[in-house]
Amino acid sequence: MAGQRLTDKTALEEQAGSGDLLMLVDVSDSSGSSAGTSKKTDFKYVIQTDKISLSNAEVQDLTHAGSPKTLVGALSGYMVTPLNVTILVTYASATESSNSSLYLGYDSSSNSQYWVTMGRFMNGITTSNTYILASESGSAAHNASILNKPFLMWSSAAFNGGWSCDVYITYAYTKVL
Repeated sequence: MAGQRLTDKTALEEQAGSGDLLMLVDVSDSSGSSAGTSKKTDFKYVIQTDKISLSNAEVQDLTHAGSPKTLVGALSGYMVTPLNVTILVTYASATESSNSSLYLGYDSSSNSQYWVTMGRFMNGITTSNTYILASESGSAAHNASILNKPFLMWSSAAFNGGWSCDVYITYAYTKVL
């Protein structure tokens, strides 16, 4: 509403997401006033959490040769900086017996380059489970640029269990200058 003070507006009482806008004052731009210029920015440039749901069929086709799942899309001039990934697995029927590993990273063409991996994912588990993942030892390496790359999830081989999952990824887009 025009003419209404920001402090008089109603509060957003849920998580902001991509497409939600924030108002800020760019103090390096004095074209609006000597104190700075009011601008808007998309929330995705701050910190974002997205939910990606995978059906059992999608889980079973996650191999790098099959259909790796894009968790965060590429953005030109930016790199995806993942902070945390939480996977809520819903067990439905058949027990996982594939011994397949789950990978998260930028290049699904190789199982040697990843942000984090979890061996024998869901193997032998007959209940719903929660996995909270962060980069191993607080660090990860990738032997190529991650600029303009999506952040992906894939498996070392096809999963065969009867489960699906919701993946919550918290990340920021970081501008490469």
